[in-house]
Amino acid sequence: MIDLADFLLAAEAVLGIDTTRPARVTKIPLAESALAAPFATFGGRDFYEQPVHRAAVLASRIIRNHPLPDGNKRVALILMDLYLEENGYKLTASPQEIDQMFRAVAAREHSEDYFMDWLISRTERHGHQPRHERPPRTRKAP
Repeated sequence: MIDLADFLLAAEAVLGIDTTRPARVTKIPLAESALAAPFATFGGRDFYEQPVHRAAVLASRIIRNHPLPDGNKRVALILMDLYLEENGYKLTASPQEIDQMFRAVAAREHSEDYFMDWLISRTERHGHQPRHERPPRTRKAP
């Protein structure tokens, strides 16, 4: 799960400033809202069950909530890519496609559902399973 510390580290890298400054310039409630949205539940069930869906919501909410004075799309991409990687997925879109889509999401030219469908069509599974989805190891009998 991506948390506020991850968000602030990504902001630090994108903005090129020390760690204390992103915490001061970030609208923390907007960042926390964006980070929590992919993991929302209703009636004890995950609202977004698939990792790619969660990654799309994460990026979309960071972009649209605009918690930073600058660099929101870049931070959204870093964290989306990190979340996909942690869950065994790889983004296959070109940098130009990503730029065009992220700008369209920021301008509200595309809905979050459209962005989710776009992301699904531009990700692929890695050959390995993520840590939390790997089956338990079994010992062979001696």
